[in-house]
Amino acid sequence: MISFTAMPSLTDLQARYKIDPESPSGLSRIKATTGRNGKVGHVVSIGSDGYYRMQFNGQFYRTHRVIYYMHTGIDPAELVVDHRDGDCLNNNVENLRACTQQQNKWNSKRYAKSSDLPKGISKLPNGWYRAQLSINGEPHFSELANLRAAQNYLRSRRKESHGEFARA
Repeated sequence: MISFTAMPSLTDLQARYKIDPESPSGLSRIKATTGRNGKVGHVVSIGSDGYYRMQFNGQFYRTHRVIYYMHTGIDPAELVVDHRDGDCLNNNVENLRACTQQQNKWNSKRYAKSSDLPKGISKLPNGWYRAQLSINGEPHFSELANLRAAQNYLRSRRKESHGEFARA
């Protein structure tokens, strides 16, 4: 299981940072701190995982988690802060929501693979398409004659089982 760092005091964060829609990361520093990265202005550091990050009292935090916390006042703790549109660099407060790891996975983009087919679809040797997804840990699939039918099947099943976390 992924471990999360507890959020610092909301009061301390708000004394140094503000949610800023003009900042690329969605967060700006309003009070200078010591060190080479302690200047007032936009927080723009991107970590090796592709997410904006920030440092507070010697500890790194993913910026979208801090923005969610500052906006709602709720520490996401063991929950994942999901980007509704799947863009990990879009930290607009309306694009962030707390969810479970499973819900976040439902909303994820497909991993790169050798084909250009959508997430959950593969082409069978006979020319048909297999549409597959997991619902409550159990695989569900259907073999369909064309790509559009496979996409419609997945869209329908995902909406039915994943609700607002369904990625088309």
